[in-house]
Amino acid sequence: MKRTLSDRLLRSLARPRTAPQEIWDQQVRGFGCRASKQGIVSFFAMRRPRGSDKSVRLKVGDFPTMSLSEARQRARALLVEMQDGGDPRARMAEEARAAAAEKASTFGAVAEAFIARHLASKRTARHIERLIRRELIPRWGERPISSVTRADVIALVDEIVDRGHSESARLVLAYVRRLFGWAVPRYDLQHAPTDHLSTTDLVGVKKPRQRVLSDREIALIWRATEGTEATYYGPFARLLLLTGVRRTELGRATWTEFDLDAAMWTIPPGRMKSDEPHVVPLSPMAVEILRSLPRGRGYVIGGTQIHYGRAKHRLDARIASLHGGKPILPWVWHDCRRSVRTGLSRLGTAPHIAELCIGHRQPGLHRTYDLHKFDAEKRHAFNAWAAHVLRIVEPPEGVVVPLRPAT
Repeated sequence: MKRTLSDRLLRSLARPRTAPQEIWDQQVRGFGCRASKQGIVSFFAMRRPRGSDKSVRLKVGDFPTMSLSEARQRARALLVEMQDGGDPRARMAEEARAAAAEKASTFGAVAEAFIARHLASKRTARHIERLIRRELIPRWGERPISSVTRADVIALVDEIVDRGHSESARLVLAYVRRLFGWAVPRYDLQHAPTDHLSTTDLVGVKKPRQRVLSDREIALIWRATEGTEATYYGPFARLLLLTGVRRTELGRATWTEFDLDAAMWTIPPGRMKSDEPHVVPLSPMAVEILRSLPRGRGYVIGGTQIHYGRAKHRLDARIASLHGGKPILPWVWHDCRRSVRTGLSRLGTAPHIAELCIGHRQPGLHRTYDLHKFDAEKRHAFNAWAAHVLRIVEPPEGVVVPLRPAT
């Protein structure tokens, strides 16, 4: 059937019918519409391309999503292309492939592939993933990865430094460098925008932390972890002070890692920087704390992943309330680890035993030829350290550890 298509006619076709109906437009030759039994109206263009013995029928769009005037305009372009010998189907397929390739090579898509393929087995995978999703994907996600320039990276790092977060800026630059190093050979990039960028020039020289908790501060922290209101952060802080482990090594610990009867904790290699298991002989104080915790299927501390920042904030508030409203000097969870290591040296522990206590490997050839585990020596060191902590937090009669500095 041939009729001049109009909006009124198309609206009348958009209703259920007993059989499909097809109408050719009298205004544009080779252009028409088809109404299905369900009342779906679609536009089409049909012509035999020059040099071909078969006609090609192409869908142009659906009414009313596409207006009649737009459908006629698009159909004319397709009909002219076929008249000139072109094949719109091949062109559209190539355009679809190019669009898919472009979408697959956006920074966001590459970052997701990096997270899935490269980070999955890494010890710090969650931390790196959070940083990429927070700092990088919102900024460059829709852009082709090849369009991210050195100037873009510098601007990002400068913004973070200007916010007063130099260490975060250092981490961001490190992970951007790692992501592009992974992507360059896989996505045929000419170079990485992080090439020739110096962390020292952009962020400054990294100053190693040297914060060691004093005996007075250890006593104050221990006192702040007493009582039912400290059930969330109390055992966490005390076990960090007794074992010297990293916060994630304790925060993600499960009960299957502990043998409390043998007073032994074995941290699996997946949570250790050295990618080797770390055996921590537990002092009686540590075992007592662990036995007081409820057992479950989740993590030892709190049952679920502990929020380190929230726990630290609550502990700092309690410390300040016990300290005349004044906080102690700024500190972080990792300072507990440094305090344990320093304390072991103060107690006369041999350096190589003290290093093994905090999960560091033996240096040089000792790692190859001395395969003794030193578990007994480590246990003696941890017990000596726990006894020292006990003397600090529960000093003998007549010995007082002031919780506030003398004035």
